[in-house]
Amino acid sequence: MSPPALPRIAIACPGVGLVQRGFERLFRDLFDEMRGEFPMTLFKGGGDRTAEEVVLPFLARGGRAIRYLPLHRLMGRTPMHAECLTFALAMLPHIATGRHDIVHVIDPPLARVLFHLRRALRLKFRMLYTEGTAMPPADYPPCDHLHQISRATLADAVAKGHPSDHMSLVPCGYRPERFATSLDRRALRARHGIAPDRFVILSVAALNRGHKRTHHLIDEVARMKGDPLLWLDGSLDHGDPDLPDYARTRLGERVRVTHVPSGEVGALFALADVMPHAATFEAFGLALVEAAAAGLPVITHDAPHFRWLLPNPACWIDMRRPGALTALLERLAADPDERARRVMRDHAQARYRWSALRPAYADLYRSLMP
Repeated sequence: MSPPALPRIAIACPGVGLVQRGFERLFRDLFDEMRGEFPMTLFKGGGDRTAEEVVLPFLARGGRAIRYLPLHRLMGRTPMHAECLTFALAMLPHIATGRHDIVHVIDPPLARVLFHLRRALRLKFRMLYTEGTAMPPADYPPCDHLHQISRATLADAVAKGHPSDHMSLVPCGYRPERFATSLDRRALRARHGIAPDRFVILSVAALNRGHKRTHHLIDEVARMKGDPLLWLDGSLDHGDPDLPDYARTRLGERVRVTHVPSGEVGALFALADVMPHAATFEAFGLALVEAAAAGLPVITHDAPHFRWLLPNPACWIDMRRPGALTALLERLAADPDERARRVMRDHAQARYRWSALRPAYADLYRSLMP
């Protein structure tokens, strides 16, 4: 008996090749990790073109074309909806041929458009949607199978009536080699003009008030005694443009604001002392996993998802309580043993590196075949 045919998979994400948010990093890595095991095509918004990587023409939400052709206004929706609609239409000739058994997406509007196009045109592929937004379960887009990346969101979905056999839990993966550095901590600090004994607080997250609560982190560091350095590394494409100025007003020379390429984030992990994350919720928190796997102590809000992500009570505090983070950071600055209690390197490496997760993703894809 011949072995079952491998599923032919299309992975689609408009932001791949254009931006470096969590959505895009997950799907870029997923394609690179699984392409050796399955026939795969990556449909993306930018970057190099190959036989397996297709760059589609569409109206990117932050691009110049959408300013001159504001389709979203005609739709009464957001630029992201126009981006996903035009991306889906550009993708349609490729997936209408029947060459793909599974179409895997992570952008909710893209999932909705492709699902309805499939029904209208009677296409045959199976739709796999990765829930990477922490949206209410009632708002999930239609799909054949739902990939959850957090135990907390899976539990919430089941509690809200979604059948458990319609969903699979597989967390996001990370690549340890991406964060390797050739210089040690002292040399990295010297390169950036930071004294060896200065306490460095790192944040790798988009700069915004609503989700990442960057303003809260700034305010908590501003209360600290001494001369700590807050290094904010993150984009403003989903942010508040005034936050860099707000940080400099509150902290003066005690803050740096950057948005380094992904390949340079490992150096920031290596030179920092701690990485607090002020958000009270996350769909996953890939940067937290990457920092923890690099050996950097990570501090998160005390909530079900973060307890599952990094199961160490020493890493959790109430980020909503003014002064709580300030007090903890001052303890960490004064006592290396307190920092060591919050190192989760072994757990993060064992649980989240791609080599450990690849079999689970392979099983997920195979499970969608009849």
